[in-house]
Amino acid sequence: MSVTAALTLAGTTMVGCATAGRPTLEQARADTEAAMQRIADEVPQGRVEVRTPDSAYLACDGGGYYSINRWAVTPQPGFDGEAIVDALPGRLGSDYVVVETVDIRSPAVAFNHASGAVLDVKVLGTEDDIVVDVLGLAPCGDGEPEAE
Repeated sequence: MSVTAALTLAGTTMVGCATAGRPTLEQARADTEAAMQRIADEVPQGRVEVRTPDSAYLACDGGGYYSINRWAVTPQPGFDGEAIVDALPGRLGSDYVVVETVDIRSPAVAFNHASGAVLDVKVLGTEDDIVVDVLGLAPCGDGEPEAE
């Protein structure tokens, strides 16, 4: 998990699970995946591969669970990762609030979504082997994860 997402998770943990009327675990995950899909749609001819971590759920204080979702989006050849990261905040709309734009080796940006999801977008790899890593942490949702 990235540092940005971990820090945001820590803040969300304090208030996110304490609110009444939170969504079901399934709805929180579906809303997060919809927000992630909106990001993936911005990658020209991007091909999504779901890379769910082994521990896809974290328990919330006071009951319920967070859902961890990770996608790798493979772009078309000639993809400009820095340009897409720079353009994302303006293209995604007001439901996506920039938490931090990270100036590291790889272009990256973190968002808080109106649904309560925390989204971390990083462009990884070299010119010939680029992937857009999208990490989505759903807000705390009521219910139990499905047994796998």
